[in-house]
Amino acid sequence: MKLLTAIQRIYEALQQFWESPQTARFMSVALVAVFVGSLGVACCNYLGLFGLRGLWARVHFLQAVEISFTLLLFFEMISLVFVIPQSIANSIGKQIEILSLILLRSSFKEFSHYNFVVPLQSQLESVYKMIADGVGALFVFLLLSVYYGMQRHRSITREVGDKQQFVALKQGISLLVLLTLLLLSAYDLYHMFRSGVWVQSADRFYLILIFADVLFMLVAFRYTLHYPDIFRYSAFVLVTVFIRFSLLAPAYYNALLGLFSVVFAIAVVYFHTLFTDGRLRYISKLNKPE
Repeated sequence: MKLLTAIQRIYEALQQFWESPQTARFMSVALVAVFVGSLGVACCNYLGLFGLRGLWARVHFLQAVEISFTLLLFFEMISLVFVIPQSIANSIGKQIEILSLILLRSSFKEFSHYNFVVPLQSQLESVYKMIADGVGALFVFLLLSVYYGMQRHRSITREVGDKQQFVALKQGISLLVLLTLLLLSAYDLYHMFRSGVWVQSADRFYLILIFADVLFMLVAFRYTLHYPDIFRYSAFVLVTVFIRFSLLAPAYYNALLGLFSVVFAIAVVYFHTLFTDGRLRYISKLNKPE
């Protein structure tokens, strides 16, 4: 119990720091600074100033948007850590939000490769990819509103002590996810400065989320063995798997798999609610005196 209490204190302190107005202002300033700084580096490259080399020499104006979106995506990943203990449904919703931002970033990445000097006809494939990712992100955003609108949260534990313990265990897992995210980001930066190529580990982060979701599911079995809850937790793990597949898929298929992931999540929520309501009505009929 002492360990769970320590975990709660650490988690609540980090959550209070992350969700504070000061941190929000810092993130806004950081995003603006990175965007303006990227434009400044691009301007130096365009004018041939300072003789920049390596990774810095390849930064151009259109990449400023992509770089800013990458930082925004990192902030959203951290925010996900503080959504996880609320409920697995909210966690999946946040993962879908991040998926939509990844699709948008992919669209801007294609845009950063666009050459305004070359005729459009010779760059149609890049334009088609940009449209596919942008439209995919738009429909993910639309379906996400349906997903949130269908949510009906039910606690799987009735005892106050069990509920607090369950939340503390989820907070501990969330802290492990946060630590893993920071280590992955540090490795990405190390790899960038060593090789001159920036590759964000979004797909590996979702792999970590799969393991975290499985761990959540196994921990939840301690507090409930009801079939609907077991199915719901297991199916939500599968949603995370589908999202990771979408991140690994080639152009066009990534947006389709992303949309399928959201539709599957909506179906899980709908059928779980349908099953639970039907079961409650059945139990009510059994207990009703004749």
